[in-house]
Amino acid sequence: MLVVLALATVACGAAATATPAPAPDPIEAPAAMADSTEAPAAMAEPTAVPEAIAKPAEEMMAKPEVGEMAFADYWNPPTDFYGPVVYGGTLRVNYEDPLEHANDWGAATGASSRYRGSTGAVLVMENPYDAGAPVIPDLAQNWDVHEGLDGVTFHFREGTAWHNGEPFVCEDARFSFETMITGNGLTASYMKSRLAHVVLEEMACIDDMTLKMNFNGPTGIPLLNISNRRGIVFNKAWFQAGGEDAMFQDVTMGIGPYKWAEGQSVGVDEQHFEKNPDYFIPELPYVDELVIFGILDESAQQATQLAHQTDWHWVRNWGQYQAYVDHDQIITVIRATRGNFRLWINARNEPFDNVKVRQAIIMSIDRDAGIRILQDGHGASGGFGYAPGSPWELPQEQLCSVPGWCISEDMEATRAEAKAILDAEGFDFERRYVFTVESDAQVTARATFLQEQFRLLGIETDFDSVETIAYREQEQSGTWGDFKPGNSTVVADDPNAGVAAFLRCDSTGNHWTPNGPCDDSIVAVLDQAQVALDVDKRQVLAHQIELAAMKQYSSFPVYWEQEAAAFWPEVRGYAHFPAPFGSYRKFMHMWIDPDRMNDTGNAGQTTGVPGGS
Repeated sequence: MLVVLALATVACGAAATATPAPAPDPIEAPAAMADSTEAPAAMAEPTAVPEAIAKPAEEMMAKPEVGEMAFADYWNPPTDFYGPVVYGGTLRVNYEDPLEHANDWGAATGASSRYRGSTGAVLVMENPYDAGAPVIPDLAQNWDVHEGLDGVTFHFREGTAWHNGEPFVCEDARFSFETMITGNGLTASYMKSRLAHVVLEEMACIDDMTLKMNFNGPTGIPLLNISNRRGIVFNKAWFQAGGEDAMFQDVTMGIGPYKWAEGQSVGVDEQHFEKNPDYFIPELPYVDELVIFGILDESAQQATQLAHQTDWHWVRNWGQYQAYVDHDQIITVIRATRGNFRLWINARNEPFDNVKVRQAIIMSIDRDAGIRILQDGHGASGGFGYAPGSPWELPQEQLCSVPGWCISEDMEATRAEAKAILDAEGFDFERRYVFTVESDAQVTARATFLQEQFRLLGIETDFDSVETIAYREQEQSGTWGDFKPGNSTVVADDPNAGVAAFLRCDSTGNHWTPNGPCDDSIVAVLDQAQVALDVDKRQVLAHQIELAAMKQYSSFPVYWEQEAAAFWPEVRGYAHFPAPFGSYRKFMHMWIDPDRMNDTGNAGQTTGVPGGS
């Protein structure tokens, strides 16, 4: 039987961090870095993560037998914890952003995923109950990874139909991936860089139910990028007729567990989705209706949840957290994540085209203060691409070899050193610089902290507050100002499935591009990691890539986050993941048990939920 190499994780807290791989020889830094200032003398250990994130490992996954996989073989809800599955009812999701548009392919946001996650489908998906499990079927009932790990063939389910009753055929999937790979007709293809290893010319439908993909070489992660939550297959005729306008505004043409309720418009911050009676997995979803609210005001978010007008709340503001912990009915859970609050410095703009200027700015940021003030202590500092607590975390001695990346024991002295660097580089302290900030209360609060940190260094800034859609356009066109804060997530502990989103020149998440200093040497090592089958070798390359990115000082995670979820006791089936991806977007793994509505005794509870710690 063939075997497939797949990245996997094990439950939080299972084991100590793995022994670091040998330190690689760093990629040669850009010329501007050659005479970079030495690291400050006194550096402290990064703040420890209160609770470890899921630990990745290489796992051998048996190839599914040809023919259908039994639902019970891969779908195992945690009934030991939640009790038996119950069908019916309504699940109301409390989400923090306006539900502005639905284009998850060409202008991806959290809001677009709320529309498309529940109505769409990918080829293969993560297991919603176990972040460490191998991927499971979605549109593809089974698949064959090619013997040389240089391709995969997907076998689709017979009788699958779009929400309007039209039959799904392989050409829909092939055309969807062609569009994602080329970006043709899309504002900025989210999946383009993540599918760089797929040979477009050799991707073909063997028949209406079989899609063959060849890769440009062997890969140790043949399914990981393909299972990305935004690799959603769409109807070819629908896109050809409506183009990207349909992606933004029309949610009627889906294929997933829920149908967009009739009579709605995209952009309204209360969206209703109804159970799809013809879903290709007939056992799912559990609830009859899914309602998603987009609530921008944080006080309104919490008031709505506490009034039991919503059922489940993804907590992004720690000022909301304690009220849930203290509540006698509401269940809460917290864990470290792969998410971070990241600062981008625009290296296209003078004087930030000078790497020493960027270095000085990064050195001056008091990350411990940021964690205390913005996260109530729920966070940690670390390297460029892998969260503290991950076995892929950059070893401490390598982290501290790059000036400014370790926490200083004396921030006043370090800030004075940073100012001396700026003085030596002729930095203009009389000029005011531009902070491009998405008009989101949380992002604005975090940007305000950074603005104050810059003021302590003597740098004055003005906010340019931009609505979300225009903000995304500025990101992709490179027209944002001198600084840009934002929330980001490294989706996997792997160079290409993870940090490549920030580093590949054609990635929509690489805000050094377009027209910016994209580093071809980093991309070359990413290419090496793509075909490295040995996990230890990939980890060595990962550290090499990370060190090179750190030395550019253009993208900097101010801190790595923890997050929480809070939900009423009748919400069952929820599992807490190290990142809010596929299961957060589909919600088909959760059910409502009305017999548990009056449960009490949850005050002070912050652990125990499956997947949490």
